[in-house]
Amino acid sequence: MGPTQGKELSPQMRDRVLKLFARFDVDGSKSIEKSETIKYWKSNFAKLNTEELFKSVDTDNSGTISEEEWLNFWTSVLRSGHTEEDIADELESIESGSSWVKFENLDKKKG
Repeated sequence: MGPTQGKELSPQMRDRVLKLFARFDVDGSKSIEKSETIKYWKSNFAKLNTEELFKSVDTDNSGTISEEEWLNFWTSVLRSGHTEEDIADELESIESGSSWVKFENLDKKKG
């Protein structure tokens, strides 16, 4: 097992990730729907951002993103070698309305 495989988000980062989840989840259903992300981004790129977000995070292809999928995604970002500082920068960027960034190499297993 590589040095990053067992990493978990710190409690502070987990809270931060869930705060962003709640900003998307405007109806409080504990799942993010495409209509919610399109409203969130409001821009010309809202549909593109939504498609990229769902391709990356909606692992069961249900058309919604659960809290568990959301947390698993950010944990996989951490485990792929990104730091919590990288994640915090990305969360801040998304919170300010910037586009969804596709993280590379998340599915590759090291070992």
